[in-house]
Amino acid sequence: MVNKKVIKLRTEFNFDSAHRLVGYDGLCSNLHGHIWNVEVEVGGSIFDLDDVGILWDFTSGKKIKKIFDHKTILKNCPENKKLIETLKEICGPDSVFVMHDNPTAEHLALLIVQMLKIERKELDFKVKVYESPKSYAEVKL
Repeated sequence: MVNKKVIKLRTEFNFDSAHRLVGYDGLCSNLHGHIWNVEVEVGGSIFDLDDVGILWDFTSGKKIKKIFDHKTILKNCPENKKLIETLKEICGPDSVFVMHDNPTAEHLALLIVQMLKIERKELDFKVKVYESPKSYAEVKL
């Protein structure tokens, strides 16, 4: 029997953004910024290659970066309502990325994997989101 997942790709990119954690008892409840580093690993088989011979297009990482880069990432909740409105008014409607959950490394990694799976459900994705050089969350789907 042939091993189905024989091709593995890896890429990384980073983005700059601000966030705050609602309900957190500590400094991260304040608005602050990070240079987030994202590692993406993709697994598939020779049967998953497209007509050009590509398993997964590396430019997909650039699309993800564009979604989050130089944005303020906030949880959609009453505590952030006024902040979201003010930032959109002052910085523009595209300056804020609002998500259902707190923008933790864990939730960002899960969200990125889900975005990638929309395009290519048949592939295996592992995403690591580094909040700092030594601290990351990893999600595998």
